[in-house]
Amino acid sequence: MNDNDLERERDLAEELLRQKHYDQAIAIYRKLAERHPGEDSFLLALAWAYHDSGDMAKAVEYFSLLLEKELKLRVFTGFAFDELVRIYTMLAQFDNLIDICERAVAVQPEDIALLTELGSAYMKGGQYGQAAAVYRKMTGMEPDDSVFSSLLGDALIAVGQTAEGETAYRRAVEIEPSGQASFLFRMANRLMDSGYYDLAEKAYAECTASRPDDPLYKCAWGDSLIKQAKIEEALIAYDQAVLLDPLSAGAYLNRLGNSLAKAGRHREATEAFGKAVARDPGNVIYRLHMAESCRAAGLFDEAARILSEPGRLP
Repeated sequence: MNDNDLERERDLAEELLRQKHYDQAIAIYRKLAERHPGEDSFLLALAWAYHDSGDMAKAVEYFSLLLEKELKLRVFTGFAFDELVRIYTMLAQFDNLIDICERAVAVQPEDIALLTELGSAYMKGGQYGQAAAVYRKMTGMEPDDSVFSSLLGDALIAVGQTAEGETAYRRAVEIEPSGQASFLFRMANRLMDSGYYDLAEKAYAECTASRPDDPLYKCAWGDSLIKQAKIEEALIAYDQAVLLDPLSAGAYLNRLGNSLAKAGRHREATEAFGKAVARDPGNVIYRLHMAESCRAAGLFDEAARILSEPGRLP
């Protein structure tokens, strides 16, 4: 096949892809790849053709072939690696994600971007101790990077080393004082996700002290209080959020109702949802949430009445 024939075949395959005739385009690319085994562009085209056709297994197969070649290069290009990271993350195939990240780091052990991907893969796969080790290495390599310190804090909290995790976050704040509120909020969220509600409460309280004008911090603080059955204090926190941003009161009260409902406090939740409906009578979602909590609280007649009058206040 001369150069002109090659270009015609390539152009035809590209046109077939644009028209979504994937099987025909794939057949052409396969022939081109067989005739030109050293031309990676055909393997890449095959990988993308399978990807766009929805055949992820075949797409992974060809991206993996390209990755094997990338790993042998002196300069790691990472294109196939990036696509495999995206695909494995999308498919929640975290064992495979960890495997390719470990292999990439084995080839380029000082590449901070690859280390970041490996740490993230470990976190997604629930291997928090391994993630902490990676992030600790990264903070050693870049001791003045606030984000790396916060990532280390996330991993340490997830593995149960809450004091060490807080220390890592405090280091992030020390490096970047202007990010104090956001780092503390992130730390509080990690503590909440890991079930350390009392520690999260303290962190959220510190967030609100540093940014008293932010209603979302008040709501999150309230959520941590609800987790500990400190309902009255939680209601005060949410009241403060509403005062700060009255135009969004319905959304905040709906969030309060959802937090109470998740905690099994359905009678209190119906009151919160009722206030949300009062603020925004036309919002059907608030009314549905209120009816669900009424049913959960055994108030079946009230639930039926709410649903039967969608255009009026309950």
